Amino acid sequence: MVVLFALMLPVLLGLGAIVITLGNWFTHGKHLQTKADAAVFAGGSVWGFPCGSDIDLKIENQARTYVGPHTKADGTPYVGTTFNPQVGGVGESKVHAILNGSAWYDDDSNPFPLDKNSPASDSICEAKVLDVKVTEDNSFPLFSLLPFFPDIKRKARVQIEEIHGLTGLLPIAVRLPQPLSAAAIFYDESSPTKAILAVKPFRQVCIESEPFCIIDAPPGLGQWTTEPSGADPGASWASFEVKPQTGVVVATSVRPACGTGTPPAGPPCLNTAATWVGQSVDAFCRQAGSAVQCFDADGSGTTQTVNSGVHFIRGHTTGDVGADRPELRNAWLETATCPSTGYFNSIPGSCSVQLSVVVDIGSLEENPPPNPPDVDVQTRTSDNVDVQYCLVRTGQTGPLVCDTQFGPAQNMQCSGGPGNVTCSTVFGTHPQILLDSRENAFAIQVRLRRTSVPGFPGCSNDPASDFTPNCRFFYTGNGYIGDSVLPTAAEVLDAPVQRSFMGHLERTGPLKWLRLTVDFDCDVLTLTDRIIGHDPMTGDDAASQPADAQRCYVVDLAMAGGLARDQDEPPIAFNLGDNSSQRAYVDCDPDISNMKSEIVAGCQTPAYAANRFDTTPYCPGTSGFFNTPKAAPFDTWPPFRCVLTQTGNSSQVIQGFNDRIFNKTNNPKCPADDAAGYVKGRNYWHRLNNDYTAETFAWDGQGSPGSDGDPKGNTLRSDDPRLVTLFFTTYDSFTDTGNEVYPIVGFGNFYVTGYGETINSAWKGGAPEDPCNEGNDSDPSNGTGNEPPPDLDMSRNTRWVWGHFVKDVTPGPFTTGGSGVLCDPEASFQPCVAVLVE
Repeated sequence: MVVLFALMLPVLLGLGAIVITLGNWFTHGKHLQTKADAAVFAGGSVWGFPCGSDIDLKIENQARTYVGPHTKADGTPYVGTTFNPQVGGVGESKVHAILNGSAWYDDDSNPFPLDKNSPASDSICEAKVLDVKVTEDNSFPLFSLLPFFPDIKRKARVQIEEIHGLTGLLPIAVRLPQPLSAAAIFYDESSPTKAILAVKPFRQVCIESEPFCIIDAPPGLGQWTTEPSGADPGASWASFEVKPQTGVVVATSVRPACGTGTPPAGPPCLNTAATWVGQSVDAFCRQAGSAVQCFDADGSGTTQTVNSGVHFIRGHTTGDVGADRPELRNAWLETATCPSTGYFNSIPGSCSVQLSVVVDIGSLEENPPPNPPDVDVQTRTSDNVDVQYCLVRTGQTGPLVCDTQFGPAQNMQCSGGPGNVTCSTVFGTHPQILLDSRENAFAIQVRLRRTSVPGFPGCSNDPASDFTPNCRFFYTGNGYIGDSVLPTAAEVLDAPVQRSFMGHLERTGPLKWLRLTVDFDCDVLTLTDRIIGHDPMTGDDAASQPADAQRCYVVDLAMAGGLARDQDEPPIAFNLGDNSSQRAYVDCDPDISNMKSEIVAGCQTPAYAANRFDTTPYCPGTSGFFNTPKAAPFDTWPPFRCVLTQTGNSSQVIQGFNDRIFNKTNNPKCPADDAAGYVKGRNYWHRLNNDYTAETFAWDGQGSPGSDGDPKGNTLRSDDPRLVTLFFTTYDSFTDTGNEVYPIVGFGNFYVTGYGETINSAWKGGAPEDPCNEGNDSDPSNGTGNEPPPDLDMSRNTRWVWGHFVKDVTPGPFTTGGSGVLCDPEASFQPCVAVLVE
């Protein structure tokens, strides 16, 4: 027995040592996993968009802080933390952490692994992934005797994904303010079928992935262009033969373009294939159910009928008239007081444009009476021509619209001749483009004096003759239409000489600025024959080209409603009136009795998610909407993928925001500033609003630094009551006055910087209801204080809320997890969440 015990004792001691050591290894490994998990969750909690060096530094520092004391990939220690020290007194020299690296630390084979090469991105923020690999190097050996020093390795990984389902939303829905895809459609307005000439998709620019910005585009708007990307050499400009009346329609979609993304987007999606050429523009706009909206079209979804293009291209005749009657050639518009271009504006007011035309009056040398002197003189000169315009707006009818217009108030000053004379309106005669007027179509009257015109006996070369109705010529987009009967309103609207379009929030949605670029011979690499808008040096204009000439076009577009990129951007306003067709109230929580309470608390149940558009129909009916379980195809709910509208007293909107932000239903006061900390209710959008700037949106890392000397990103607090989440719905939403159900396109996080009620063109109570006006500087274009946006329409008796869309990675207050789709802040408003995937 003694011998047996002596033989067994070393074995038992060895087994005990193995058990104890393996247990210790397990304990160290378990704590190492805790460190890795804590690191990725901590890093994931401080993500912000737009990405920038400040956001990357914040993510990395937060992750390394929760790893605890350790050594970085480059061999430098990270010891500025007391969080999560490794058990057993293991110091930072033996704990190594790699962020987004493909390899682990291993002193035997890979002592210096790389950070940020898996995924390969210099920016953790832009990679939307945080992977933390932690190694405890050469952990203690077995029983301190055997030369076996294992490395303990653990990892964790979070992805920033679009949310799966969301609660805590406000009972407010808006039609998707900025589309997921868009296209420009050129079509023949004179064709009975409104035949398409070309279709070109827009791509968004002036963003992180496409930093190219459009010159002269207004600040604070999302920028889109049909110009092909340099990364897509197979793409081209829109190429077609210019027609006498060519309209440019802008189509926007709440769905991606077909075939884009991973996996490629399928129906319903925006189809921009070349096979549309020759088909009706109405058919294009009616595709994909309710997912596409065209401007300018009447109706919505599958009932849309294009009314006109929001931009117009004139196709004019060419040649030399000689001694015959005049011919109208070129005609173009430039802005006089309009804030955008002469061709398209969308403002809550009126403005003026300058109209210019080129008229070929010909050349004629004749001997005017009395005779003698028997000397031939040139009678076709600018002194002998008078040009006036008639302006017809959408909705005007009848034959007498132009009867009272052709006169001194519409006189254009002319120069040149013989041959071409150029005539332009001047201060006092510029056409006025009125609020909500939509089409502003022009016709032209040309009068001659002191010259004869073959076939027109009323035209005399008598030097004493003056301008009379007996020697005049009328022109529309169809050319010369007569000399005695004035053009009717319908004739001018159907075939204008040139056209300016005035939109507004409810008619043209987010469209704010539009510009054409033309290339004469479609050799887009040569800039000498390219015209951007109007060329004042040559008089050429992209929107007035010879008819039937082959031309290539690019459309540049600026849209409101995009994600904010800078604190100095003007805010975006939503009309929360009772009868607005652009936005509406929704019943999002059956357990909350009124709208005010839903705004204060946020809708808690059920959870909501974006509609997949893979069911027929997309939504159930209004009856029993909140009942579950539901019959197929809605048997996977919740989360709910449609939203129910509600009618009710919209005065509760103002009360709800007062209570949510200030805990006071009526007449709230802005709480006092605290330079040392955050104060609930104050407006922390702009650094000029407060002494305390640590929680201000401030800069995206690209602009000037804040008062502390550091550039900032989106660091708004997730518990700030001004940070709200709204429903986005399809373009055909809220077209009825009763309860309806509409698909949810997505959600938008919105920071409220002001709200109030307008009545009789003034603020009810004399000022916006939001009392936090610190930072106001009487400049509505820079985002400070509670000042409303510059395009807010004060003439409407309604309620408004304004602010900025932001990309929040920790949507409040609750999400049901990630959708598996990586967050894409440039293509989707969908809020995002950090999801542990490993």
